Amino acid sequence: MPTLDTRGKLAAAQIGFYVPVAALTLLLVIRYALRRDAGWLFLFIFSITRIAGGALILAGQLTPNPVLLSAAYIMDYTGLAPLLFSSLGFIGMAGQHTYSENPRVTSILRAVGLLGLVGLALCIAGGVLGTQPTANQNIASTLRRAGVCVYAGMYVILFGTHIGTWTYRWHLRSYRRNLLWGITVALPILGARIAYAIIAAWSSSDLFGRQLSSNPTLAKLNPVTGDWVLYLVLSLILEFAVAALYLFASTVLARRHHH
Repeated sequence: MPTLDTRGKLAAAQIGFYVPVAALTLLLVIRYALRRDAGWLFLFIFSITRIAGGALILAGQLTPNPVLLSAAYIMDYTGLAPLLFSSLGFIGMAGQHTYSENPRVTSILRAVGLLGLVGLALCIAGGVLGTQPTANQNIASTLRRAGVCVYAGMYVILFGTHIGTWTYRWHLRSYRRNLLWGITVALPILGARIAYAIIAAWSSSDLFGRQLSSNPTLAKLNPVTGDWVLYLVLSLILEFAVAALYLFASTVLARRHHH
């Protein structure tokens, strides 16, 4: 009878982590009907993506079914897009009626959103191509690497934009400044996760971690066949920390106080 390996057990824990996040963000999306930008919506989509990815790994190991595992590995890359989009949404939420009304800031945020779509498309294309045995794996690997590099570029622009938003801090209400503080704490953690995604893309020339890099450090950082402790810390824990910080900052810290 098929059993779960360490990665399968981590996938089960991942589902347990994100079910409450998905439930809470769904309630917030329904309650506010997107009146506070799309941060919660994309955080919900990110949570669902990680739940689905964990479920695919569980099903793929218990069946076993390599097609399900392939889909889960693709989602490991593509799932970063909604987390970046949620960052974009929360930055916009913090600046409602202030810098979000600035045409230059609005243009930058829209451009960042388009950049994220490009990165998502590249990661999907590279992932799907990488599951085809007859496809050119060099092209598939190049597309995946290009996708995560686009994510990195999106993150750099987001981080710079966020730094710029602090020039409006005295124009913001206190609860919006609190949200901005939460984003400030979360963004470096997200940066570490993006850095791991880049390293992971170069750790192997294929999606399944079979053709590992000749560099032993890179090989150890592969999310599929590398050291599971590094994967746990640099992927799962960092992502969950960012999601938890965004949720805490946008609900508790950004709560209006009525006297």
